[in-house]
Amino acid sequence: MKKLSLITGIIFLLLMGSCRDIVNAVLDVLPPFDAPFSTTIEVPFAAVSTTSYTRSPEMNMNIDLDAQIKAQNSNFSINNLKSVKLNAITVEYVSSQLGNKLDVIKNANLYIKSPNLPEKLIASVQNNTNPNSITFSSNDAELLDYFRTNQNSLIMEIMASYPSTDIIRMKLNTGFKVKVQL
Repeated sequence: MKKLSLITGIIFLLLMGSCRDIVNAVLDVLPPFDAPFSTTIEVPFAAVSTTSYTRSPEMNMNIDLDAQIKAQNSNFSINNLKSVKLNAITVEYVSSQLGNKLDVIKNANLYIKSPNLPEKLIASVQNNTNPNSITFSSNDAELLDYFRTNQNSLIMEIMASYPSTDIIRMKLNTGFKVKVQL
């Protein structure tokens, strides 16, 4: 009788271990993917302060993760969203009217915004001196709720290194790491 109980217990554990492997394999059917966003913006520096932050106009991203998830695998949807985090953000110099470059930006903060949610700081840069590109540091915040809708946007706050009346055109490149599970 003890042998039967022992054998039954071992078989049960093997089956449970196998089921766990199957479930884990199913959960990983859709590997994490990037949701990129790029836009070119013009920032008039005549109004940008050297002692406090000035907000840029809102940049609508309107990232439709439901469509991107379904494009990866039609069995998944926004309801399966597990995690969204900022992967990377850079700003690249494009042009300016008076010849200034990105080193006119000393400090900058980037916020995400979505309806019915507070603005959330997601990245920043301090003491920038690079004239051609700025790489922001992400705070690794979970952004899941901000992507449950496709009405999402970014807001940049800028502090200038020195006074300028230039208008600088720059390209903002972001990538969001998206994880989906059953």
